[in-house]
Amino acid sequence: MTSVQSPTPKYNGLYCQSPDGNSLVFPLKHTEVDAKIAGNLSRVEVTQRFENPFTQPLEAVYVFPLPDEAAVDDMEIQIGDRTIKGTIKKREEAQQIYAQAKQEGRTAGLLEQERDNIFTQSLANIKPGEQIDVTIRYTNSLNFEQGDYEFVFPMVIGPRYIPGTAIDDSDDTDEVPDASRITPPIVPEGMRSAHDISVTVEIDAGVPTQNVHSPSHQLQIETQGEIVRVQLRGDDTIPNKDLILRYQVAGDNTQATVLTQSDERGGHFALYFIPALDYRPDEIVPKDMVFLMDTSGSQQGAPLHKCQELIRRFINGLNPKDTFTILDFSHTVRHLSQTPLANTPENRALAINYINQLHASGATEMLSGIRAAINVPAPEGRLRSVVLLSDGYIGNETQILAEVQQELKPGNRLYSFGAGSSVNRFLLNRIAEIGRGICRIIRHDEPTEKVVEKFFRSINNPVLTTIEINWEGTGESPEIYPAVAPDLFAQQPLVLFGRKRDRIAGDLQINGTTADGERYEKTFHLNFSETGNPAIAQLWGRARIKNLMNQMVTYETKLGVEAVTDTALTYQLLCQYTAFVAVSDDVRVEPESQSVSMNVPVEMAEDVSYRGVFGATAPRRALSIQSKRRAYSARKPNRVIESASSDEWERIEDRVLEIESLSISDALSDEWESFYSMPEQGNKNPILPTSPSPGSVSKGINEVPKNLGQNHSHSAAKNTQLEVVSVTGLDQTETLSLTQYLQRVNFPSNLSGEIVFEFTLSKGRVGRIVLDEEASTLKTVKVIELIKRNLIKWRPSKAVNNTVVLRLRIQS
Repeated sequence: MTSVQSPTPKYNGLYCQSPDGNSLVFPLKHTEVDAKIAGNLSRVEVTQRFENPFTQPLEAVYVFPLPDEAAVDDMEIQIGDRTIKGTIKKREEAQQIYAQAKQEGRTAGLLEQERDNIFTQSLANIKPGEQIDVTIRYTNSLNFEQGDYEFVFPMVIGPRYIPGTAIDDSDDTDEVPDASRITPPIVPEGMRSAHDISVTVEIDAGVPTQNVHSPSHQLQIETQGEIVRVQLRGDDTIPNKDLILRYQVAGDNTQATVLTQSDERGGHFALYFIPALDYRPDEIVPKDMVFLMDTSGSQQGAPLHKCQELIRRFINGLNPKDTFTILDFSHTVRHLSQTPLANTPENRALAINYINQLHASGATEMLSGIRAAINVPAPEGRLRSVVLLSDGYIGNETQILAEVQQELKPGNRLYSFGAGSSVNRFLLNRIAEIGRGICRIIRHDEPTEKVVEKFFRSINNPVLTTIEINWEGTGESPEIYPAVAPDLFAQQPLVLFGRKRDRIAGDLQINGTTADGERYEKTFHLNFSETGNPAIAQLWGRARIKNLMNQMVTYETKLGVEAVTDTALTYQLLCQYTAFVAVSDDVRVEPESQSVSMNVPVEMAEDVSYRGVFGATAPRRALSIQSKRRAYSARKPNRVIESASSDEWERIEDRVLEIESLSISDALSDEWESFYSMPEQGNKNPILPTSPSPGSVSKGINEVPKNLGQNHSHSAAKNTQLEVVSVTGLDQTETLSLTQYLQRVNFPSNLSGEIVFEFTLSKGRVGRIVLDEEASTLKTVKVIELIKRNLIKWRPSKAVNNTVVLRLRIQS
């Protein structure tokens, strides 16, 4: 049979060799960052310059990072002397506009958010030899801690480990259905792209600025009065590490900053405040510490050495009456001790020896590590603190956050440390926030003494707890985020964003309990009479979206998605449910003409080991190889490979990589298939049914015969029934296929109620799955997650493109 070539072939590793043979020429030529800092706020403009180096029209897809707290509110594309303004739309609508424009031969840009810190820029119909600039703008708050302001601009996405069972050959799994969208291809080892970056930061603090420095980059610094202008030095422009810029300002850091803004949406405010409270080093409560260390392959080399150094300092810095233990995880979890150890010289020596013996290899099964750390038996009457050390290079962030949110016991805390040049700040920041702790990011080449000292100052004694915020005045109370104020540690600011719809002035009162047990009060007067800085409104909108998304880390709900979408559209913000799209008015490429589509490869993050991530070899399709290795492990969960020693594991991985590197085809090689067909021990995974050819799609409701709704699986729990009550958006053939497929799911017993899901179908895949919480009576998290993971693996006909409403009844 002769295959029919798509008019738009897609290449993950397509590139042009430079004349010197040492660099690779991709469509992304240059990124220019222009940031202006005023007080606590930064306004940042990012311009990406694309050029088509090929002889055919090009679609370029570039996955890149931005700060996880950024309020992205503007996008435009520049073609010659024409500027095409992007508009914010619901994500599905923006995707449809982009696809239609691409088909019609119009040049189009699409900006989407995959994670809070991962974004995708797609550009369709770039003419051969043509240059197009894409400009993105966002507002962000600066980090502030213990006297230092910190501006961070991430430059590269580190390689993500993707757990779960492969859905198809796209790298997506049942645990990370969008894995292919967050794992861009990586430039081969020993090579680099011709893409470079320039950064200009203008600091206008209103007072003299001092001690401007960067632990990550070489800088050029100019001062004009109270304005400081910072640029990257010409020899430090490779985008393979986060820019970290720190500085101090003259004056009293304990003074509060209150910023307001007013428009038809309401009165908005931002409050930055450090209570003038002294740290009490003499009052130390005995604590129990569980250190959880990531020893997966991406930590190999400098990141592992830095984490080992940190833990050695932590162990030696414990107080005499503290207890502790150490866990480390990669594809399995290991313990220094199953129970906490007393802080004795002998136990410290045992711990140091354990730490020194650690090496990095294997997968990043963080969920298993988090579960093990949370469940270590805690001594009576002690505050449990879990300290995670990791680069955060995983794709299943919401699983981790949900586990911490649901399982971390009241009063316990989880702290996170990221060691490396470009760690996953979204995960590490959010896990500490949900875990009621703090996050610290340290480069692999930074000194650790001050970091450890600050950490112990924090965990030994919070300076202000049980914080309450009350409105004193007329009118309605403001809507403030975070909804629950965190405990404050030494020299840590309280940052609040609020909106008061009626814009009536009044007082905001903050109450709390100090480390001495005394009552603390502080009052701020808020007046919304002036227009103010529009960035304040954007930051409130971003804070509200973050709060709503935190409520959906277990599963997405219909009302939650609608609230996030409405907020994003009202405040013109990018989120997971909205996107910016820009389309040229004229047809610039012959419709349906032969073209090239490619994912732009990115640099490997500085000092992240290729061998640690990909094994002994790093062939062209390294990320696809990684996914197939995961698929093999998922399909053979009980094979000897899981219990192999680290050396045996590495040899197996290397052989797998060698097999895969023989071909760059998306299809699995014969030897891979022989791996898959090897006998298994234990239960086999169920074979997924193939969907029959569909008839016409019905938009009505299909009632499912009850005899098809029963769960006939021989291994299902007794007295448990699954009934597919109704399906909207599928014809009868597809409804039957889905019903038979769901019959294979095994449910726990003692369940009763109905669950209603909404999801989309496109190109033979199930899209975003949302729970209709108002229509559902059964909301058990584990059951919802079980059904979702099975729905994701269902393979409907590629001809079906529709929104489906599925009502299930489970009763025992």
